[in-house]
Order: sequence, then structure tokens, then C-alpha cells
Amino acid sequence: MSHNRTQHIQNQYHSSLRSLALILLWVVIGSSSADDIEVYLQPPVEPVPPNILFLLDESGSMGGPVDQNNVTAGSRRDALVSALRRIVDHELLDNVNAALLGYTTSGFGDEATTRLEALTGDFAIVGDERSAFRSEIDNLQSLFYTPTTDALAAAVDWFNPNRIPTQIQGSSLQSPLNGDPEELRCAPNRLVLLSDGAPNTTTRTEYEGSVCAQVNLFDNFVDSNNSPPSWYNDGARCAYEISAWAYQTDLATDPGWDGVQNILTYTISFGAPEDSPTRQFMDGVAGVGGGISWHADNEDDIVNAFTTIIEEAQDSIDYAMNAPAIPFNPDNAAVNDEYIFVPLFYPEARNFWRGNLKKYRMDVTDDDIQLRASDGQLVLNEDHTFASTVDLFCQQAGCQPDEGDPLNGGAARNMTGLRTLFTNLNPGASLEHASNRIHRDTTAITPEMLGVTSEEERTILLNWISRHPEYVATENHPARDGVMGAPIHTRPQVVRYGQQSTVYLPTSEGVLEAIDADTGEELWAFMPQDLMPNIRHLRNNNPSNTPYYGLDGPMTIYEIGNRKLAIIGMRRGGEKYHLLDISNRLAPEYITEISREASPSQYARLGQTWSKPLFVQMRVGGANRDVLIFGGGYDPDQDNSNLTDDQGNAIYILDAADGSLLTSISNTDASHTIDGMDHSIPSNLATVDINGNGLEDRIYAADVGGRIIRVDFPDEENESSAITGGVLADINQGSNAHRKFFNTPQIGYYAKGTRQFLVLMIGTGDHANPLDADYQDRFYMIRDNDIWGREITDETADDGDFINATTTVLNHGEVLTDQYRGWFINLPAGEKSFSRAILYDYAIFFTTYRANIELPDDPCLASSNTGTANIYGLDLISANAAINWNGATEDPLTISDRSTELQLQGIPPSPMLVFPGGEDSDGNTTLGKKIFLFADLEKKHEWSDRFLPIYWEEVIED
Repeated sequence: MSHNRTQHIQNQYHSSLRSLALILLWVVIGSSSADDIEVYLQPPVEPVPPNILFLLDESGSMGGPVDQNNVTAGSRRDALVSALRRIVDHELLDNVNAALLGYTTSGFGDEATTRLEALTGDFAIVGDERSAFRSEIDNLQSLFYTPTTDALAAAVDWFNPNRIPTQIQGSSLQSPLNGDPEELRCAPNRLVLLSDGAPNTTTRTEYEGSVCAQVNLFDNFVDSNNSPPSWYNDGARCAYEISAWAYQTDLATDPGWDGVQNILTYTISFGAPEDSPTRQFMDGVAGVGGGISWHADNEDDIVNAFTTIIEEAQDSIDYAMNAPAIPFNPDNAAVNDEYIFVPLFYPEARNFWRGNLKKYRMDVTDDDIQLRASDGQLVLNEDHTFASTVDLFCQQAGCQPDEGDPLNGGAARNMTGLRTLFTNLNPGASLEHASNRIHRDTTAITPEMLGVTSEEERTILLNWISRHPEYVATENHPARDGVMGAPIHTRPQVVRYGQQSTVYLPTSEGVLEAIDADTGEELWAFMPQDLMPNIRHLRNNNPSNTPYYGLDGPMTIYEIGNRKLAIIGMRRGGEKYHLLDISNRLAPEYITEISREASPSQYARLGQTWSKPLFVQMRVGGANRDVLIFGGGYDPDQDNSNLTDDQGNAIYILDAADGSLLTSISNTDASHTIDGMDHSIPSNLATVDINGNGLEDRIYAADVGGRIIRVDFPDEENESSAITGGVLADINQGSNAHRKFFNTPQIGYYAKGTRQFLVLMIGTGDHANPLDADYQDRFYMIRDNDIWGREITDETADDGDFINATTTVLNHGEVLTDQYRGWFINLPAGEKSFSRAILYDYAIFFTTYRANIELPDDPCLASSNTGTANIYGLDLISANAAINWNGATEDPLTISDRSTELQLQGIPPSPMLVFPGGEDSDGNTTLGKKIFLFADLEKKHEWSDRFLPIYWEEVIED
């Protein structure tokens, strides 16, 4: 490296340092992105099996061809049989208590009588009775009519422990709720109705003592004589009432039956054309029955529907639990001047997790950071749980202390009255236009759009979500007043508008909240239109092992010219980003949706949107541009697999002004291809400006396959060059383990004599499976020797190219030799890296988490897991301990000093550097004479009277 190059980098560093002269600088690099739902909600070792009754159409139309254009493809009955065989043989049904009920009629015409047959007899655990299930599946028939309503009534009677379903042929059938409530009280009950035709033959007009509403879906339905027979509408009558009654009624109320033993009804319309009366009828049965409707055209569609329904049932155990006290995590907070905005949530064994946003004051001294509420009260107890205080959003007298409850007080306190809730229903109009309001007066919002069948249900849902004063609350469906969605993995951001500020926060309600930073009032909220069908599920709030995620992804807010823009991801909530213009504090504008659905060819590899878009300047397409760059996201197949991915294995670069795609990089289906990009990239990307001209010209990406991918971009100095890239390191190559990267690599620069290289520091840990202990995770220091060149000249580093420094201190000579490309340390069993590292004073700091798995014995009790958190400090080159955590200076450092346990329990925040300071006599902000290393708001170390580099430009000289 030339002297001029060195001097340029050093000057750039010192210039950057001067710009950090703030009262407080939080060096917080991304939030801990652990998928920690397993930590907050752990089911028993042997969970209660769900009760699932498959109600199967055996009418004559099931004998018709699956494909009208290819009669040799087989009948619908054959497709159903094949699908059921596949499902029954799958381990998915090992712990499912199921039964098969076939329905049709005996004979035609006036002599036809309802035929209901319990094909497999009583409910049984499928894993114990597979041969019997296979045999009865093969005996499915295609006979006469379709008495769907009678079949629904009989199915509900079978579940009801107070009735005997005498109308069903078979043995003396027992309700699956006949048994010990201690073992059965939390089991979900599901009725899965599959039919390919319109209901008929039923003559009932009332159910449970109430007259059933007339159904008019089939007014234009004609029979073989081309006339509209009444029996189709008559056949549909009472079906909605039966399904709704089953969903709303507690079937077991005797002592010991805690919770509600109701039935959720799911439907599968097989071969019914889109917008047909039959499909509308089936959708309606599911809508009022608390379930979901599916449309199937072939065997694979049926398998997919059954699989999803079964998985949902297994995740819907109605567990009793005590929600854990979630410690404060500063990673997820937003700091604005002396105020800090803290997002909170409350885990529940249900769909809709509630949350809050609270405002406190930060006191920063030479020795400590403290959060203070009204009247100067300390917010946190010694164990970092919340004391009972009044947060600073309360601006009137008489506010009661929150008793340490995350749901009391805060912005949630102000979530009352009719809200302004926008959506992007009409892209040709502004969000302020009435057609883009989620409100009962918005006629474009139809019942079908919300997954319900009537205008009455539509109005109820819209009144509930908009907090309309005419919403009538019930015990099972309370009002939304005082309720806010949970910010599970999201982080608020504060945007200043003159003398006013707004806090933006995405939540599990599926909305982006805009909250006044002074008062905590909700100014407006935005819900993408494709999330509106989930309003019903939020209101129903059924038992669930996992929450509805909504907008649970990363958010980036940035400015271009006079415009303020926000891009929001969805994480587990979906595979989209939404871009909004928030320049007008009270009137946002929707810009575009970034998704595979909207642009199939451009975003063919986009997965769940976990990666936070970075707003940077790059030279793309021969011009310097403001761009957004992000990883392709997460492929949910990785939850249970280590195979290569077809989602998420990409890098995308967008025009930051309008969200249009500028270029994409993947192994296929992209503008530029790089071999080896075979796994999804859920983490944030890391960028480098190699020549210091203000344009980022290198990207590093870490994927769940254990690879570090490097991509180099041309800029003004090498305009004619093409985008190049490759796999810098593959830690799983040559290893018998499969370790995953979910963190962003931290980057540093080393120079000594002729030795120059970049170092990438990163730990492994499967954030999607925080309790998994199949592999021992590691922390890596990885060298990239090709700093100034635009191509990787070294071969891909594999497992054998790294020194194992777990039990030894390395000497610099062996680390720097060409024989190795860096080092690693093994983390203790079960311990995972859950934060991005930071680099300071030639040392690496990062936090880890180890779950303490203590699963309950009670099959209906869930538990939480606080686990153990640690912070590490390692020398960049030797991997020895970097500091003495107890503050001693006389003892030599050894590997036993590498880490210390954090007082905080639960998933830890990233380490952070704090620069306390003040003002000089002229009122200018000044840096203090100390630098603090903090973890969980507890000072772990301090450096005195010197400032050292913290960016990649760091020049390290030994």
C-alpha cells in the first residue's frame, strides 16, 4: 500500500471521528435478529395431539375427471385417494388424533337419504393406525348427491361430548373430548371439509333453536333440465349457522375443562371454478367457522392444503403459560436527543401478540446510563426488568404506574377512538383518498376481501380494526381500545419535522404505526392491502404456538433531497418490502411494493424479507446513485433443512427514489450471476468504500450455508469493469457440520509492512432454531487478502484453512502466514452468536446466547426460557482475551478471560460503545475523555483519554 493511500485512509478516519462529536453515540449495528419465539413459548416434549375430522365428499361428481381437457388424468376421487395416501404416510400425522367421515346419499331422487359413514371408526392416533387408515382411504367412493349441511351437523355432533352421532354409520362413536380434561383440555379441534360440488338434498331450516338465514348463492344454478331447482339453496341453508355455532360454542364446560373447547372449520373446494357459487359457499363456511378456505385443482393442491391445515392445528394447542418477563433490549430502542423510545411486547399462546411503545429519559454520566420515568424514577430494576413507573408519554395528571406491565401505559394507552388507517387499495389515488381508508364506508373493501361472507361481518371487522365507536364488544371479541400490535423483531425510528417528531414502528398487527413523539398519540397507521384478510384472524385470536407476524421486518428511513422515505420488510410476515413517502407528517404516500408477486421475473429469488435495506451511494449503470441494497432474505425451508435454497439466495440493488430494481445478483434468475450463491441471505449486508471516494464499491454477504460472498462494483476509477464476485469462504466445506450465518460481518483493516488485508468477524448460530444444539457454533476471523484488486485471487477458504484457537493463544506469525486464512473458536455447546461484532482498540466484542431448555411435563402447559447471555472480548489477531472483565490490570490475560456472563437473561443485545460528553463554553458538543463498552446498559469496560478507529478503515500496526 502506498504512503498516499495510507495517509488518505487515516485522514478519512479522523474526519469521521470529528463528526461523532455528540453528547451520546450509540454504536449499535443492527438489532439482534434471533427468531426467539421458541424461547418465549416452549411446548411440552410430547405435545397434545390435535383432533382432526376429515369430512370427505363421496358424491357422484367426485367420479368426474380432474382435468376436463384430459380425461385420462384420472378422477377427482382418485386424486383425493392419492393425496390422502401421501398425507397418511407422512410423519406429520404421527401425533394427530384423526378420523375420516365420508358423506353422500343412498340412491337418487326423492328416495335419496343421507349416507354418512365413519370410514375409520373412532378417532385414533394416525401413527398407531396407519394400515387401517390406508385401507379405508382406498375404499372411498363416488356415489350420488352432496348433503354437505347434514354432514356438517353430524360432524359437530361427533365432536360434542354431550351427544351421540346416531346419524353416522359405524360403531358406537365417541367424542374425542371424552376423556381426562387434564390431558385433553388444550387440544385443538378441527373439522376439514372437502367437496367438489354444490350442497343439496338438505331440508332443515333451523339449527340449535334458531331459524337459519336463506342462502341465495345458487339462484342461477341449473340442473340437467336447465331449470333452477330450489334444493341447492335449501341444501346450503343452515351450513353457516352450524359452522359458526361450532366455532363460538364451548362444547365441554364441566369442571377441569379450562379454556374453550370449540371447533374450527376449514374447507377445500375441489375443482370449483373461481367466483363460482360453490366456492363462495365453501369460503363462507370456513369464514364463519374460524378457519381458512382452500381451493384445489389437483392432487398436489390437496396435499398442500391438508399439510398446512395439519401444521396449523399442531401449532394451535391452547397452552396455559406465564409470559416471561422480557428484559429491556437496547438494540431495539430508538434514541432521540435525551429521550429513548422502548418497544415492548407480551408473548401469548395465541395468534395476536400485543405490544407497546414507551418513552423515557436517558441520564448519561461518566460512570453509568440510567433510564428515568416521570418524577425521575428509575425505570429498570437491578435484573433489568421494569419497575412500576409512569412513562413520559403521559402528559396529564392522574396517570397510574404501570406495575411493570409492558402493556400498561405507553403509546397503547392512547390507542383509543376512531383511527386513521390507510391502505394501498387504490394505487391511482393518494393514501388520504377515501378509497384508501380501511373504514366501513370504503365500498371497495368487500366481504370476500376480508374472508367473510356477509356485509354484516364485513362491517364488524372494519369497525373493530378502525376502533369505530359503533363496534359492539363481546367477551370473546373485545374492542381494540388500548391495544397495540407487538414489535417483536422491529425497531422504532424517530423522524424530525421542524419542531415536531414522529416515531415510526411496524407491528404484528400488520401496520406501520406513526406515533407523535411528544404525546404518544397515533397519528395514522398503514396496513398493506394483502394483509387485510388477516384482520379476521387477529380479532378471532385463536390459540397458536406462533404469533401472526404482520409487519415484523426491518425498516429503513432515509432522505433524498427534500423527501423522507421509509421501506419496511416483513420478516416471517411475508416476502415483500413496502416503500412509502413520509415527507408529509400526516399524509404519507404509497410508492411501490417490492415482491416476487408484483414482479415475478425481477424478484424471482426474493424470500422472507429479513435483510435491512442499506441506504448508500454506489455507481450503478454508469451513474452515481442513491440506492438501497439488501440480501434476498430467508427461505423458510431452512427451518428444517440444510439443503440449497430457491429463495433468498440473492442480492438486490434498488433506486432509492422510486424502488425500481437496478440490478440483482444470484446464481440464476438475476442480472449478474455468481457461482456458489446457493443459500439464502437473511442478514444485513456489509459495504466498503475501498478508495474513499464516497461510493460503496464492495459488498460482503453472509448466508445460511456458512458462506461469505464478496461482490465488487465498478466506480469512476474503473468505469469499464464489470461486476465481479465469488465465494470468499465456505466454512462448511470439508466439515461434518452445517453452521449458519445470520449475522452481518464486521470489517477491519490490517497493515504491517507489506502485509495488508481486510478481516471479517462473524459468529454462527441458527437464529431460526435458537434451541437447536445439533452443531457446535463458532466465532470466526476471516482474512480477505485481495483488498485493492477487484477480483478474489485466493481459492475459497474452507474448514481446513482456519486455525482452531479454542484452547490456545495464537502467535501473530501463524495467523499471518499464507497457510491460514484466519481463526475460529468453538463456542460452548448450545451457545450461539446472536449479534454483530464491533471492533475497537484492536479487539472484537460480541454477545452470545445459550438456551436452558426446561420443558414442562404437563401436556397443556407451555414454558419460557430466559437462558444465559455472555459477552466476549477477543484480540483481533491472537484470539486471546482482549480485556480483563473484572477491571484488574496486574494479571496476565488468558483464554479464560475471553468472556463473562451478562446479568441480563434472555437473548442479549449487541455490544455498544458510548461516548459521554457535554458542551463547551460556546455551546458546542464535545466528546468526553472516556469511552464505555456497554452491554444491556451495564458498563463492562472503559478506555481513557484516547480515541481509536472503529471503522473498516482502521490501520492496525503491530
